[in-house]
Amino acid sequence: MSSGNLPAAAEIGRRAQRNATAAAPLAVCHIASGDRWAGAEVQIATLLKFLARDERLQLSAILLNPGRLAEEVERCGIPVTVIPENQNNFLRTVRCAAEFLADRNVQILHSHRYKENLLAAFLARRCGVPHIVRTQHGLPEPLRGLRALKQGFIQTLDRFIARHRTGRIISVSSEMTRHLARHLDAQKIVTIPNGIDLEGVRSALTREEAKQRLGIEPSCPAVGSVGRLEPVKRLDIFLRAAAALAAQRPEARFVIVGEGREDARLKALAHQLGMESRVMFLGHRDDVYDVLRALDILVLSSDREGLPMVLLEALCLGVVVVARSVGGIPEVIQNGVNGILVDLSDPQSLAEACAQVLADRARAQRLAEAGIKSVADGYGAAQTADQVARLYFSLCERT
Repeated sequence: MSSGNLPAAAEIGRRAQRNATAAAPLAVCHIASGDRWAGAEVQIATLLKFLARDERLQLSAILLNPGRLAEEVERCGIPVTVIPENQNNFLRTVRCAAEFLADRNVQILHSHRYKENLLAAFLARRCGVPHIVRTQHGLPEPLRGLRALKQGFIQTLDRFIARHRTGRIISVSSEMTRHLARHLDAQKIVTIPNGIDLEGVRSALTREEAKQRLGIEPSCPAVGSVGRLEPVKRLDIFLRAAAALAAQRPEARFVIVGEGREDARLKALAHQLGMESRVMFLGHRDDVYDVLRALDILVLSSDREGLPMVLLEALCLGVVVVARSVGGIPEVIQNGVNGILVDLSDPQSLAEACAQVLADRARAQRLAEAGIKSVADGYGAAQTADQVARLYFSLCERT
């Protein structure tokens, strides 16, 4: 080959290399904590299940602790390494994670909480990963005392990483996007709502059968809350609303599903309110869809929310939702159309909204049917996964 043809040959080689890179699957590794099984973990597992169907992607996962999330990810056929935090300090965690990433040619690290965000920043530098994506599942919960000081430091560090090391930030609601844009570059933030597995969120039971399994008479109204027993969820409001509703509907029964720091305090409050015989504390349940099926009403009483997975799951199962108008909830619920929104934190307001639903079966049926349709139309996991995949490809300048 003559020397005059060398530049042309070099350009042909570069084009061939770019084409080969574009044809290869895009390698993405998710980083998450796996010791809990709550809304964020359900969303991560659901997202990975649907992303795994995209042949243009090569997925892997680093989980900081064992648990159900690891089982769900492995079930999708996704390579995963579990690094227990109680056996490894942060630097050893970085080393173990870097060994897992070796030779995987990962182009994107996708992290899901502040610890994972920090780990992703270290791994990207150490392993030469060019892009970091994070999902903001919720906003920081208000704390007091030393825990508030620690949280403030963590938030400052997390925002620094978001500004300087993160390529894109996925926000699960428009309300959260507005909040994040006060502190971060708005051009980095992409709103992608949570999605649920429309085929997987199912119960084989009728509402009457589901109630009987919980020891509730089929004719008794069942009102419940499903989620972490943490202060931000304001289950004290739920219990006081339950007491007010029980004064009108003494046959009603109330269900609380979940675990957390508030467990003992909430049981004490139920005793104080004289509600021990009417409130069932079920703890963690693996059959949560069957429990939701038993409910006539799901109540969301939180002070703050992102976009609760249990909200979407309840709607999908035909459960009427009565919720405080916080976070991304009003982006899903149209008041009086597919659910009921309450603007106040007053327990009496929640109780009255529930009483009105229970008093009008035809209206409750219309709300339930509209809820099913709204989730099917706008919150399927396939739609969410497609938006996330397009974000990945745009970040890497692929089509």
